[in-house]
Amino acid sequence: MSRNRAIKQFDPRKTGHSLDLFTENDARLPVVLELLKSPWILRASELPDHASGSSGKHVEREIDVVWDGARRCPVSFTDRQKRFSVDALIQTWTLERSWWDRRRRVSRRCFRVLARGGVYDLAYDRLERRWTLIGIVD
Repeated sequence: MSRNRAIKQFDPRKTGHSLDLFTENDARLPVVLELLKSPWILRASELPDHASGSSGKHVEREIDVVWDGARRCPVSFTDRQKRFSVDALIQTWTLERSWWDRRRRVSRRCFRVLARGGVYDLAYDRLERRWTLIGIVD
């Protein structure tokens, strides 16, 4: 049989509970718990760390960025000797954490960009004055 055998043979009704997920919260719980037992479902917390070279979303690598001062956004970045041209700026946000503690303080300006068909999160660390790749969305 194919690799999807477990998916094709899964019967969500075997627990005897309603499959209506849009009624009361109590009706959803048995279905969600049954689905979480399924071998093909992965929780985000179970995904391996991307920074270690395996698949995942979160990374923390220093990168080189070419900045467009007029448009106030990154034009391109280099990660692991590969140059990525930024096709579009999707979103920007500021990250401020632990501002009261000098040792743990984080002050970053973050940019979600589309480059080479993927979505990347870049951050300029205002304290360290360096660029970091902090996430790969696609």
